[in-house]
Amino acid sequence: MEVVVERCCGLDVHQKTVVACTLVGNLSTNRPKKLIKTFGTRTFELQELASWLHEQEISTVMMESTGQYWCPIWNVLEKEGFKLILANPQRIKGIPGRKTDQKDAEWIAQLGRVGLVPQSYVPPTAIQELRSLTRTRTHLIAERTQHKNRIHNILQQGNIKLTGFLSDIYGKTGRKLVDLLLSGEKIEEENILECLHSRVKASSKDIVESLKGTLTKAHRFEMQIHFDIIDCLEEQITELSKEIRIRIAPYQEIIDELIKIPGVKESCVEVILSEIGPDISAFQTQSHLASWAGLCPGSYESGGVRKKAHIGRGNKYLRTALYHAGRAAAHSGSPVFSEFYHRIASRGSKQKAVIATAHKILRVIYRTLESTNKKSYCDGLGLTSQ
Repeated sequence: MEVVVERCCGLDVHQKTVVACTLVGNLSTNRPKKLIKTFGTRTFELQELASWLHEQEISTVMMESTGQYWCPIWNVLEKEGFKLILANPQRIKGIPGRKTDQKDAEWIAQLGRVGLVPQSYVPPTAIQELRSLTRTRTHLIAERTQHKNRIHNILQQGNIKLTGFLSDIYGKTGRKLVDLLLSGEKIEEENILECLHSRVKASSKDIVESLKGTLTKAHRFEMQIHFDIIDCLEEQITELSKEIRIRIAPYQEIIDELIKIPGVKESCVEVILSEIGPDISAFQTQSHLASWAGLCPGSYESGGVRKKAHIGRGNKYLRTALYHAGRAAAHSGSPVFSEFYHRIASRGSKQKAVIATAHKILRVIYRTLESTNKKSYCDGLGLTSQ
């Protein structure tokens, strides 16, 4: 294979140690000089690693994305001016056999010397921080949903059928009625009338009967714990959303363009900018971005026969946000997306149609971010904001 890097280093990263293997040699030689050394992962030890690499005039450093262990190493070496390459471990997996940390570092260095280490996308520090905030919010929302589901299970165990008459027991009316249950007060129609909102379609008699069950003291105690956790989570989610809006404010022009795309709401735009960033130059084409997001159609062919294949694995946060956007755009008033969705769905699978619509939205997002004259790509497609 053709050698493309004269001085490179491969790092095998762990929690407490990092093994570095340097390969130094002319582009014409296949027997470069090899040095292997192990360092700790504390800050001063990583600075020693950087000094050691400078002594050998290393230009390119490669490592695997092992959990979060690569982050502090990346932060230290990035400030030292090295060209850093972060690789997906599945893409550079070594040949099965005798495995040691030294051999892993050497294997990464050998692949990097001939240019066979595919680079993963690592956004700037500001976008990394924004990404961390949006992902934390996503996890908190998922956790809140889990506690809400547990409350529904407790109500069913206690034969409380309130969910059959109220669409949301966590709204103002629902919380007032549940508070009556938790307080242990006697459920009477007079108390119920004070809690019901004018929009509630169910009669007060039905509500009273739905609240009569076998809810025990243990059930009430457990429900109160879940409600306290939900209230705390909602406060934290609100604070996270405020911080996200502050950090995303400098990209208001881009936000105004992206939000014109049918199905793309403000929360979706926040995820898009935190995962992709405002600069799309890291992705050469729309196909590269779609593959990275995990929205590309699968491909499996053997013996000239093409078989069914699922979409690839990619950025699950971006894929989930675009999936919801695709489902909303499919039922929006935009003919560009609704007609596209129904044409794909007519072939038999609505799920595939939503994925295809999400893929189409991602292509529009790519063109919008790629545009240098700040003109909305949506206008060129004849789209209107929702």
